[in-house]
Amino acid sequence: MIKLICSDVDGTLVPDGGHELNPEYFMQIRRLKKAGILFAAVSGRSYSSLKKLFAPVIDDILFICDNGARTIYRGNLLSCCTIRRDLALDIVREIEELPGCTTYISAMKDGYVKEGADELYQWLTEGYELDIIKLKRMPEDLPANDGILSVEMYHPTDAEGIAHQGLYQKWHGHRELQLVCAGKQWMNFTPINADKGIALSDFQNRYGITPGETMAFGDNLNDASMLLRADLSYAIGNARKEIKSMTRFVADTNLNDGVLQILRRVKANSH
Repeated sequence: MIKLICSDVDGTLVPDGGHELNPEYFMQIRRLKKAGILFAAVSGRSYSSLKKLFAPVIDDILFICDNGARTIYRGNLLSCCTIRRDLALDIVREIEELPGCTTYISAMKDGYVKEGADELYQWLTEGYELDIIKLKRMPEDLPANDGILSVEMYHPTDAEGIAHQGLYQKWHGHRELQLVCAGKQWMNFTPINADKGIALSDFQNRYGITPGETMAFGDNLNDASMLLRADLSYAIGNARKEIKSMTRFVADTNLNDGVLQILRRVKANSH
């Protein structure tokens, strides 16, 4: 019996940076809840974006935000992990020196980019609908009282390729950090004790939900740890080949609402 359905958002439910869901998702989420099945949005996005995207069902679903750094249910903070400030600032300085790259910082109160990163600012505010503050100096002007959930390297076309020219090799395996690709534009630094899989496992353990009672959907490398904690694991049709090779099933693409197609069947099978 399925008790929990988890889905990545960008690249899985919507195109990267999309801000509209097919309204049928909300109907299916409500129907699944009535059948005793909880839906979880598990995303690299911050809560400020997710609560807008899922506004019609905000009190019906679980939010695992910032690649697992923060878990929220019905407005209540269930868990939170942050990056040590001096470590985060060192990472930002290195990113800002890379050609064509800039930084987005997701923090407890707000998100931050530097002044002049107009393309990124527009995408974050209009696409992801994030609450963003511009800093004159990055990272020196970052408020000292705002806990850092993740540091995200942005490049418009090839963040992963540029990161693998030295940045990835330096930081991968760090005792305090995880570094993972979250799409062609994003490389994400998160706390070592916070990723999608860890956050999902903590929730499963707290509420007595097993992997056998869990379904999950994803498309990119930052979804891998989540998918490993669900026996009913799905890559969607536009997923990376590494994700398709590790899941039990492959659904249709996000543009064809592949996740929605499966949710319809889950509802039918729950009766």
